[in-house]
Order: sequence, then C-alpha cells, then structure tokens
Amino acid sequence: MNNMKTKIYNIVLIIVFVILQSGCSDSFLEKYPTTSIAAGTFWTSESDVKMGLTGCYAKLKGDYLTWTRSTLDAAVDNGYCKGYYNANYNLQTGTLDPDNCSIQSSLYSAAYSGISVCNVFLMNFKKAGLPSATANIYEAEAKFLRAFYYFELAQRWGGVVIYREVPSNIDDLKIAKSTEEEVYNFIKEDLNFAVGNLPDVAYSSGHAVKASALALQARIALFRGKWDEVISAANAIISSGKYSLTTDLRSCFIHQEGQLTCPEILFSVKYLSTTDGRQLETDYGSEVCLFRESGLVPTKDLIDEYETGDLRVKKWYFNSPDMITFTREDGFAYAGCETMYSYYGLIKFAAIWDDQLYQSAMRSIITGHDFVIFRLSEVYLMYAEAMVEKGGGSTTDTNALKYVNTIRTRANVAPYTTTLTRENLRKERRREMAFEGLRYFDVQRWKIGSTLTGKVIFGNNKITWNDKFYRWPFSRSEMDINTNLVQNNGY
Repeated sequence: MNNMKTKIYNIVLIIVFVILQSGCSDSFLEKYPTTSIAAGTFWTSESDVKMGLTGCYAKLKGDYLTWTRSTLDAAVDNGYCKGYYNANYNLQTGTLDPDNCSIQSSLYSAAYSGISVCNVFLMNFKKAGLPSATANIYEAEAKFLRAFYYFELAQRWGGVVIYREVPSNIDDLKIAKSTEEEVYNFIKEDLNFAVGNLPDVAYSSGHAVKASALALQARIALFRGKWDEVISAANAIISSGKYSLTTDLRSCFIHQEGQLTCPEILFSVKYLSTTDGRQLETDYGSEVCLFRESGLVPTKDLIDEYETGDLRVKKWYFNSPDMITFTREDGFAYAGCETMYSYYGLIKFAAIWDDQLYQSAMRSIITGHDFVIFRLSEVYLMYAEAMVEKGGGSTTDTNALKYVNTIRTRANVAPYTTTLTRENLRKERRREMAFEGLRYFDVQRWKIGSTLTGKVIFGNNKITWNDKFYRWPFSRSEMDINTNLVQNNGY
C-alpha cells in the first residue's frame, strides 16, 4: 500500500511540475495533459496497470457523466432543476448561449478529462510487458471508456477535437475539431476492439464486459438511425442469456434493495456506502440533492404520460400537495423536503425505506447507490424502436412486442396486442427511462423540440425551444483557450 501511495504521489508531483512550467491552469491540464505526465518509473507491473485503469474508470464520476446526468432530463420536458443544477433552465427557457452554458461546459470538461486519462493509459500500459491476452482485456476496457467519453461529446456537439494520443506539448492541444463522421469512425474503432476483447461474462464488478460495449454500440447506432446495427447489437446481448429484467422497479437503482445482484444491469458507475466511497465524496449525492433538497422534480407533463395504475408512478415519484412532504406507502410522512414547485417529487434513486435518509443533518447522508448507465430494459426498447422505424412507423415483430410488453407487465399496465407504433414506443421509452439522462438525447434525435414549446415546467413557467439546441455551444472560455475551435451554428 505504501508503494502504491508513493507512485501516486510521484505522478501528482509530475503533474504539478508541468502546470508550473507551462503557466496553464490546472483545470486545463486535467482535461488535456501532455506526455510529461507519463514520465517516470510507473507502468512496470500489472498492479501499476490496474491502478492506471482505475483512473480511467474514476473519470466516470465527472460532472453529468454519472448520477448528475439525471438532471439533464430537466433541460427538456421531464423535470425542473433548482439549486446546483438550475442552469438546465437556460435551455428550457431558450436562453442558452456560450456565456451561460455552465452545465454543458462541465460535461465537456469531464468527458475530455476521461479521454485524457484513457490516452495516458493506452500510451503506457504495454510497458508492463503483460501476456497479450491479459493486455488485450485492459486495452479493451480503456477503449470502451474512451468511446463512451467521446460519444458523450459527439451526441451533443457533433464534431469535436480528436486526441488519439497524449499530445507532446500544449500547442498540440489547440487544434481544429474533426468532423462528426470522423469522430464516430474513431469511436467505432475503439468499440470494435472492445467488443472483440472484453470478457463475455455477466456484468457484476464494475469493469466493462462485452455486453457493456454492445449496449454502447446499440445506443450510438440508435442515435444515428442505423437500425440494423441496433438490432444486431441488441440481439447479441439478449441472446447471450446473461441478463433478465428484475421483477420489481427499484432494485436496479437502490443499493439496499438488491442492486449488487441485479441481473438487469449491463454497466454502472460504482459507489460504496462509506464516507470515502459515496456518490459525491465531499458531503452529498442524489438523495440529498435530488430528493431531500428537491433539486430535481418531475413535471406534471411527465406524470400525465403514465397510464392509470402504472406502478412506476408509485415507485418512482410522489405527489406533495403542500410541496414539502413525502408520504411513504406505509403512511410514514416526512415533511423535511424542500419546496417542490411542480407538486411532485422524485424517489427513483432514493432509499426511502432506509431510516438514515430522514436524519435532520442531511449532509451526513451517505448515498452509495451505483448509477446505472446501461440496463436490459433500454436494450429491449432500442430493439423495438429499430423494428418500428424499419417498418416505417409501426411493427408487428413478435420480439419487439414481447420486449415492450415485458416492461409494461412489470409496471402493471396492459400489453400491446398486435401492433407497436412509433407513438407507443416513444411514450414507453419516456416513461421507462425517465431521469436516466436520456430524455434530451431522445428529443434531439427525434427532432421533436418544437413540440416542447409551451409545455408547462411549473406554475406559469413554460418551455421555449430553439432548434439550435439540437447542438450545444462551445463555451466562451473553451473558444478562448483553443482559437482553432469553430463555434456550432446559431451561437
């Protein structure tokens, strides 16, 4: 352990030295480190490689890549954010621009920070001289993560700067962005390697497996309208027989309710129910920010999307007539929440049966739930959507109906009988995937932004959509740093 700490300390010293020599900010170099960081005597053993790979995974905990991505649903019509994540309101109200895009800038920085660490890893891990089979797995994990980080950028900004390796100096970082097609080709290279080399086992440990990479392939293909690729990747996951839907609606999201053995999860960001392993290592997480502080609340428009008797309404949300009280199914009432402006609250990610959630010192609450990035329910919906689109807006495909009806049956709503329509599918996807960070993704790729204008967020506050929001702006500070970067249209 002392040797590990010494090596980490040496790497930190190298980073500090580069910062001092370059005169650049630490945040800039965290996103874009140079080869100087990779110097020294690290990368000499498999334990070094494991430690380096852990750093690649750790970057998944960056802003809006993990549990905070739930708040991105409040950039459109699913919810409203206040407090820390209120900047989503800029997009909802049509005022997003390069000077107020703090959330967009945070996600951009987090993704490039992850890419940077992956690049450092990929440039150095082979120095350890591991057997090829072992080395290929480590490489596949890093390339899966790099593909994930790049897709987080590409889906929102389109063309972005590609760094295939660690640049040798600061000036090499300031280059023009690649085209969107070039970015997706680069992602495809990484994912093809990942699918071919990741272990074909059920997901459990936090390390990516083959199904994790296939799910990312399917999501990217869905975004790009490549229906046959969606179907192929989804079929590979489903036919493996390694995953199944849970019978309940909460164990997938709540540590105390069976998350660690949930057969539905294909990939997640791992946390621990300890002070140094919780969702945000400082003093809060989703249960403080999203539930207790009511920092993210569902809109009535979303609640109304659910059918009568849908169990997801009862298991994932609650109505609060006085805007501060949560009443549990057993009658226990807690009036310690902050104002819910929509009269609804979110409990999809809250351990409501755990008494520690209701202690008065909310900053002492330790939230150790893993945040799910991919699960089988989404794979079912992706397959069904691909069949609907291949059918021109509807499908009678037996499997598409079966998969969607499996989701609906779990939620206690009637199955579709002979035909699945585009409207059916899109409504079901909105209901099932709510607050998992995919609603903006769906609005964007379906090009339905104009239908959001006029929808009520809460009170008299309504959505104002602008089609330029199908792409996000590069922040003013990013444009100042990289003068070769060209702003997206409309900003």
